[in-house]
Amino acid sequence: MKIIIKPLAIILTSTLLLGQIKTGQSTTKIAYAGIQIDNVEPWVKEDLIKKMGSIFEDINPDQFISTQTVQNLAQSELKQLFMEISDSSFQKIADKTGAKYVFAGKFKNVSPDDRRIMIQGEFYRYNAELKSKFRYEVLKYYERMNDEATIIKKQLVDSIPATASPATFKQVSILFGIILLVGLLFMSMAGTSVWGEGSGD
Repeated sequence: MKIIIKPLAIILTSTLLLGQIKTGQSTTKIAYAGIQIDNVEPWVKEDLIKKMGSIFEDINPDQFISTQTVQNLAQSELKQLFMEISDSSFQKIADKTGAKYVFAGKFKNVSPDDRRIMIQGEFYRYNAELKSKFRYEVLKYYERMNDEATIIKKQLVDSIPATASPATFKQVSILFGIILLVGLLFMSMAGTSVWGEGSGD
């Protein structure tokens, strides 16, 4: 019977760990304060807002605080932030929203050619716990902004621990099934001696 105990202990431990994975998801809040864009036509502004907003699509909705929510909770602080990008301005928004991370950006068109749009500016990630911000500088023609948004997502958003959506029930079930099979495999490998000992008791 001692041989059985070890595989069963593995299965039980794995099950408990799965429970912790499922119930112990991070509650880190991430707020997106939006972007300010100057010297562009309305369609460009609307399109760029969508591009930059899309970098947060993979974040667990329970963790994400949208731009609209930030505006509702910290309207005056948001105005102050875009007047002066500073740690203190970011911290006020973090305090109002309860976010650990606050994102915002300021852009403008600096192209001397009316036929092309060149976006210049900065996109920020502020860490309320460390009270410091990371700045990503942008200087790209507008047709390259999709690629730029992908890079920003990778460097500023995906690098935050526990930003991915929690595992679905199906994914957890599959993982549990694999662990269960491994445990049964251990038991079957030791089966001859197990059942041999059992029949003698």
